[in-house]
Amino acid sequence: MVVEAPRFLQYKVGIIGAVGYAVYLIILPHVGTALATFIACVIISIISQQFARIFKAPVTIFYIPSFFPLVPGVAIYRTVFNFINGDTALGSYYFFEALMIAGMIALAVFIVDSSLEIKRHLDQKKHSMH
Repeated sequence: MVVEAPRFLQYKVGIIGAVGYAVYLIILPHVGTALATFIACVIISIISQQFARIFKAPVTIFYIPSFFPLVPGVAIYRTVFNFINGDTALGSYYFFEALMIAGMIALAVFIVDSSLEIKRHLDQKKHSMH
């Protein structure tokens, strides 16, 4: 496997990716691509954080393969294709779309990781006061 995940975690990683992509597909008809990506990535990030703690493994083992289906590969391809063919307007549109999707992935990870870190800090502070 590309990320060298232990064998016993491979199915769990696949489940996280499948859940995230299912959320994306369910939400996509109702919202834009960027928002659907963001919501799916928040779900992936939360589940990955929980699995990392339960199975005592680095969270990146769960993150990297689970985000693969949401990476904006098609938008990047269309960006390059349209720029090469001289359609800079359409190429710019797809470039912006790719940036938005990639940004939503990063933002979701940042928000979940930061929220958990703040919660952990507040819990430690609360325990030290007692």
